[in-house]
Amino acid sequence: MTRLRIGHHWKREPSASPLDSIALELDGVNLLSGAVEEPLAEVVPSLVEAVAALHAGRRRLAQVSLTEAHLELVLRRVGPDIELSVASLARPAHLLRPPIRVDAEELTKATRQSGQRFLQDVTKLAPKALSATAARKLGEALQGLGKAAPHAEEPPAPPTPLRIEPVSVPGFGFELKDISPASREAPSRGTSGALAPLLGAGEVWLALPGRPQAWRAPGPPFLTVLELSRQAVELARAVELGEARFEFEPAGVRPRLTLDLPGQRAKLGPTGAWFELEPKALLSALFQLGEALGLAFAEAHRIQVSNPYLVELAERCREGLSHLRGAHKPPEAEGEARERKSPPARGESRPLKVPGKLRRLRFEKLWEQRGLEEPEEARLLLGRHGPVYCAPGLAGAFSRKDGALLWRRAASLGVAASADGHAVAADDTRVYGFTGRGSGARWLHDHDGIPLGPLLLRQDGLLLTLSEDRTAVAFAEATGREVWRLAPPRTQRGWLATQGHRALLSTDSGYLYGLDLEDGQVRYRLRSPLPFHGSPVAWGRRFLALMGRGSHHALLLADAHTGEAQWTFEPDLLLPSTPLPVGQRVLLAGMRDQDGFLVCLDARGRKVWERALHLGPGPYALAPLPRAVVVTSASGAAARVALSGQVDWRLGAAGEPLITALPARTARDVTLVAGEVVRAVDPRGGQVLAEVRAGVGLVALQADVRLNLYFLDDAGTLSAYRLGSHFAVVK
Repeated sequence: MTRLRIGHHWKREPSASPLDSIALELDGVNLLSGAVEEPLAEVVPSLVEAVAALHAGRRRLAQVSLTEAHLELVLRRVGPDIELSVASLARPAHLLRPPIRVDAEELTKATRQSGQRFLQDVTKLAPKALSATAARKLGEALQGLGKAAPHAEEPPAPPTPLRIEPVSVPGFGFELKDISPASREAPSRGTSGALAPLLGAGEVWLALPGRPQAWRAPGPPFLTVLELSRQAVELARAVELGEARFEFEPAGVRPRLTLDLPGQRAKLGPTGAWFELEPKALLSALFQLGEALGLAFAEAHRIQVSNPYLVELAERCREGLSHLRGAHKPPEAEGEARERKSPPARGESRPLKVPGKLRRLRFEKLWEQRGLEEPEEARLLLGRHGPVYCAPGLAGAFSRKDGALLWRRAASLGVAASADGHAVAADDTRVYGFTGRGSGARWLHDHDGIPLGPLLLRQDGLLLTLSEDRTAVAFAEATGREVWRLAPPRTQRGWLATQGHRALLSTDSGYLYGLDLEDGQVRYRLRSPLPFHGSPVAWGRRFLALMGRGSHHALLLADAHTGEAQWTFEPDLLLPSTPLPVGQRVLLAGMRDQDGFLVCLDARGRKVWERALHLGPGPYALAPLPRAVVVTSASGAAARVALSGQVDWRLGAAGEPLITALPARTARDVTLVAGEVVRAVDPRGGQVLAEVRAGVGLVALQADVRLNLYFLDDAGTLSAYRLGSHFAVVK
């Protein structure tokens, strides 16, 4: 019995783009396991049109993409039956199960019934989900499913196998059981897709010295080669970074292959014997395999030359082979004759100047400072000459070039410092003000003994800081005179921020104060039944503030001048992140039902869309990109989500989880994702350009305008790395 089941949760909260589960059940077994949050307005019409094309005999192959689950449903007409295959393009790429044949009429009937119900429901509950053109095409496809199927059947063509032996040792070979019938149908947009002609059965094997088939992987060769090409990129990165060891299961199939990269040897399985294997020879064989498979499909039918899956595979393999040839060094005289480019302006981060598409970065360690005090409570800032370390009792700046100490401030009752060199230090009887590298204080005054720091804000000639994380204090920058002080009652923790001529102090007692910077007068006080969490976030003339207790949280938007609340939104999320305003949208990430979600609101507090992140457990951190946002988790997993709600790319975890999630940093058009292994990523495509091991104790990450990296761990070690080289593919 064949059934097509569409989830009903979206009916309870209809939106412009309904997201819910879809299942294709055969005798109670769901062939689309994992498709739990798909855009139904795209998937259902695509599935109905695909089945209609097979039913009417217009095509023999069709494809339906389930983008959120990274699944591709491939349908093939075989006489009176339809053969179903479900391929996962996630890591590792594979078929979920062997192809299954179902009766064509039974599948047609199930698709027609479910499609009609969906069209009725979406027309009634979410009429904006389907455009007029899409609704018309869906209706025509449903009418086509109700017509009688043509009886003329094309006689099956004899199978045409193809076997390619390895050209070298080590080397890969492959066999396609039947290449012609799967390749002669042209890929097209819409119902057919481009993956369907590539999923023919076969196998791939690896030849090693003395072992003609040391490893083999049965199944569609394209999926196997696709995963091998991805692993080849990772191996090339390991070779380039000089790693000592690299382990992987080729295409996710055992046995595991362990490579000793400096020793140029390898072994299969945990107990296998070591044998000689040059890493670059294996890399060459992996990349040549992808090119050979693409050539085989193109020779079987010329229309496959433009297949986007084969084009992407061929480009990846060609780029990999180009790296193996090494960089070309220009003549010395020619290099000296080049015009010296002026460095970027202070605070400006220009993209790397590369002749083609950036593919590789290499970082090398510059210097290291150990034994810094109170690293768990410290902040890492970027100054003009290098990183600035701010702990409750100590602040210091280090040189970008060699890590030399530029200035150091320490006091018994705390130090508050900013990135530009201003610092306020307090002891039992005095408070001192410092500016820049000078060893002497610019001013000093009597002090009543309250602790200060480590936060220091500069605004309109004032230096603002907190005492014991609850009392706001303002000093005159030039003279050091205490201008004003505010100690909220019944407060254990407060967060200070500035916005225009206002100082904003949110507290865990449920009050938010708006003060005049000039004299500290409280101009308004917002009362909330929930305690506030974190600093208010400026958004034009308004500010955002997060509040909550336990599992109940809310986001407040208010006018920063008058304190008038404009709206409050309850996101139904656990461990919510700091809200991030981008343009006319506000984004907030958190957990629900053991998964992460990203919520987007408009300027009026209405939910525009919501997306599952699939990044593992929270908490999460948000960082802005042009017309997008990067979401990161404590495990180092990351995703780029466009303001339209489309998930552009995802990265998996990078080792053990950190203490908390750190926001991504972007410098010179390179995004740095924090984790046990810090990864440099292309912000547009998500390709990993470099990896630097930071350790599981990483508590802060910064990147300056020269793409120097600074890591601070919980042991008090500050490490600096510089960009050693970058590689690009020249077209």
